[in-house]
Amino acid sequence: MAESLFDKYGGFDTFTLVVSRFYQKVLDSDELEHYFRNVNMDNLMAHQTNFIAKALGGPDAYEGRDLRQAHINLDITLPHFLEVAELLQESLEEAGVEGDDVESIIQIVGSLQDQIVMQT
Repeated sequence: MAESLFDKYGGFDTFTLVVSRFYQKVLDSDELEHYFRNVNMDNLMAHQTNFIAKALGGPDAYEGRDLRQAHINLDITLPHFLEVAELLQESLEEAGVEGDDVESIIQIVGSLQDQIVMQT
């Protein structure tokens, strides 16, 4: 059986760090930070780490809502979605994730666009 991307890069230790760095970048963004006002960031980061674990072939501890339901009232635009993907890519690269694997992960994220971005 092939090793999952989650296990290949050190599991929860690595992806907890990636998620932490990622959200720091998001909160530093003038374009994105407003989505996270009044959000418990510790809970969100734990939730996101579990989501990434599941998406990358790790343990399934994700207990969150359906993505569409979780994002429906946020009015997320395509440019904001793309900026989030770019910040995630930077965070993955900084953690030493190989280029081909970063691309695979970003493709997974991109496949979720229609569940997250506001439909116009």
